[in-house]
Amino acid sequence: MVNEMNFSNFLKKRPKIFFLGIGGVSMSSLAFTAKNFGCSVSGYDSAKSETVKKLQIHGIPVYDFFDEKHYENLDLVVFTGAIHDDDIVLSYPRSKNIPILPRARFLGLLMKESKNPIGVSGTHGKSSTTGMLSSIFLKEERDPTVMAGAIIPELDSTYRLGKGEDFIFESCEYQNSFLDFFPHLAVILNVEHDHADFFPTLEDVIDSFVKYADLAKEGFAIVNFDSPGAVEVASRTISPLFFFSAKEKKDLWCENLTENSGFYSFDIVTKKGLLTSVCLSVPGEHSVINALAAASAAYLSGVSPEAIKKGLESFRGVKRRFEYRGKCGSMQVFDDYAHHPDEIRATLKSAKMLGYSKVTVVYQPHTFTRTEAYWNDFVSSLALADHVILADIYPAREKPIPGITSEELSKENARFSYLGDFDAIEKHLKSLDDDGLLIIMGAGTIVDLTDQILTETASK
Repeated sequence: MVNEMNFSNFLKKRPKIFFLGIGGVSMSSLAFTAKNFGCSVSGYDSAKSETVKKLQIHGIPVYDFFDEKHYENLDLVVFTGAIHDDDIVLSYPRSKNIPILPRARFLGLLMKESKNPIGVSGTHGKSSTTGMLSSIFLKEERDPTVMAGAIIPELDSTYRLGKGEDFIFESCEYQNSFLDFFPHLAVILNVEHDHADFFPTLEDVIDSFVKYADLAKEGFAIVNFDSPGAVEVASRTISPLFFFSAKEKKDLWCENLTENSGFYSFDIVTKKGLLTSVCLSVPGEHSVINALAAASAAYLSGVSPEAIKKGLESFRGVKRRFEYRGKCGSMQVFDDYAHHPDEIRATLKSAKMLGYSKVTVVYQPHTFTRTEAYWNDFVSSLALADHVILADIYPAREKPIPGITSEELSKENARFSYLGDFDAIEKHLKSLDDDGLLIIMGAGTIVDLTDQILTETASK
């Protein structure tokens, strides 16, 4: 079986691999990585996205329909959780005994070949912290391999295939996928209740993170001391612990924290003394936490203080994380992936500190179960904006829940309004005479709206 053999030897045989859901961010990165290893790669995806077009441009066939011919002489099928067990694109290869691996297991086997796998986990902040780590390790010229959940501008990609000993990757807890990974350093940014369709309670989330932290027993679980959920995980894990904090003197912390128009400068300190001083180029208090996490992993990996400083200061964010996109009329347009109440709160706090006269948000809730589970939290976090326009809920893998709609959510606050349809929202935004800040927010198809409304794009 593929998962029982030396995976590097398997890849050296240039196997024929078929990726189901190949258009996803993580799956496309794995497909490109497999192609770089010399594998024969193809895949299936029902969506006609820009990612699919990019795959095809690079010589990777992508099909949007089922055909038995696609499975001829395959050595392996890799599938994402978005593909259901009863979908013929997955049930067919199973019936033919073609070797099959879930996405997380395939990624886990890739990283197992690395000497220093660094997994970045947490309810939110994973992509930005992965980007920071990538920047730091590149400044140290350690030639890392990187697997991110968003496009890192410095890489112009979601992934990088390096020849060094470091493998930096995002570790997502959904469906316990990160339990297939092999982190030497397991970064835990925060642990909060999310993915209510899979984790009924916060305790279920914590249990999952404890198992993840335990995977780093030969290295360290790097834990945010300022997150109560993460601290609870730390109290239960068998792995050695390394705490970072923006508030307390732990293993690594910050001092002399100052803020200027939403951007922070501070000293990074360890028990051995001052490590370095940094001025971040990304706004928000949450960016301080992400930077301390990245600095902790780099410090434990033996990266120089100079590279930590240069890497953090040169990092300017990842795609769709408070990303400036241009203008809609007189409004400055930012694109943001936030879809959990705490992420929304962090983004809006940062936005309000930038000095704009008005902050308007167009928000597309992501999944019915998440919207139902955190209804009041969404109301309170979105209320930080001056005006909120709600699009219809993006269902992802779910069926509607009676009474859980964006229209009902809009009735919770006088500053909320419901327009639902993207065309209606575009027409409304272009009619505004407003020179404030506009954030297009959400994790679904809302990104398409950003492209629709721009009257002036950001210069590269």
